[in-house]
Amino acid sequence: MRNAFTCAAIGLALVGGAMPVWAQQASTSAPPYDAPTQVPGDGKSALPPVTAPLVLKQLTILGNQRIPANRLMAAVPFHVGDTVSQSRITQGLQDVMKVYQQDNVGARFHQNLKLTGKNVEVEWKIEETGAAATTTRPLKLESVDFSGNLHVATSELRKVLHLQPGQTVTPDDVLSDEKAIQAVYVKKNIGVTIEPDVQYPHKDERVAITYKVTEKSPD
Repeated sequence: MRNAFTCAAIGLALVGGAMPVWAQQASTSAPPYDAPTQVPGDGKSALPPVTAPLVLKQLTILGNQRIPANRLMAAVPFHVGDTVSQSRITQGLQDVMKVYQQDNVGARFHQNLKLTGKNVEVEWKIEETGAAATTTRPLKLESVDFSGNLHVATSELRKVLHLQPGQTVTPDDVLSDEKAIQAVYVKKNIGVTIEPDVQYPHKDERVAITYKVTEKSPD
């Protein structure tokens, strides 16, 4: 039996502006009365308590335009397949709110839970209300690595990179390094596809990039 639980709008709006990010820390958490409102889907089944264990079958983030989904997901302390509770899910949404606050981007948040037996599907919908302020911190490269490169040594690929740890990262910089890696393979007559994987290991502006390489056998 499926039940739908809805938090109509976690009534918290984070608004970008001149106030320093550190001065807004008290606003990051939704108060207790913003916990999901439990509304039975059919009016017959008893809803589980907010601490009851549930298996997370799906986690979807919608509406984010100014902050990439992989960065928001990195802030969430659980993943699909984990056992969670309704209260832990709400705490995960609060962690997403903190990312918006760190970047000083205004937003409102909505949470929808769909329960089937002991399984739960989670949807977080974000309404962005303001652009990032000029105080947003630029991304900094912490590390760069490669995976899947069997025919070209990692040391050789590192030599062609323009971005180095400690430098500011932009999408154009990543694309430029991707093309430089591809050029190495072209010279060796090896087919290749390259996929940059950007992670936020510290859940701040520091990023770790792994270039995932898929090689074709050389002629």
